[in-house]
Amino acid sequence: MTSLYSTIDTIYKEKKLRVLAGDFNIDLLNYESHHFTEEFINTLNTYFFEPHILKPTRVTIYSATLIDNYFLNSSDFKTFSYNIIYDLTDHLPNFLIINSLDVSSRHEKIYKRDFSNYDTESLTTEFNFIDWTAK
Repeated sequence: MTSLYSTIDTIYKEKKLRVLAGDFNIDLLNYESHHFTEEFINTLNTYFFEPHILKPTRVTIYSATLIDNYFLNSSDFKTFSYNIIYDLTDHLPNFLIINSLDVSSRHEKIYKRDFSNYDTESLTTEFNFIDWTAK
């Protein structure tokens, strides 16, 4: 677990959008009754990683567990996550759709010149009246 926490800490310091995805083998449905699961979730939440799959991902005739997930470290994006009902394996295929990965455009100001009123003659006239010998 120490390796996971140091990796998450490194990711957090980069201040970039990140998705942690995988078969974590930690049943998130046991959050309230299993100390290790609670610690895992609380640590991820400390770094603003939130789970995006909320229903069981491994289903057998004896149990249903939520062990496959996507954790996203931003709530700025609208996401859609789904499990696909598929009986070839006991792990349900799941996916996450993020509406946009262009984080930079949301926080950067874009500066550009507006040439819609540009008048070449006026600029040339203005330049001719400048005293270029003055220091």
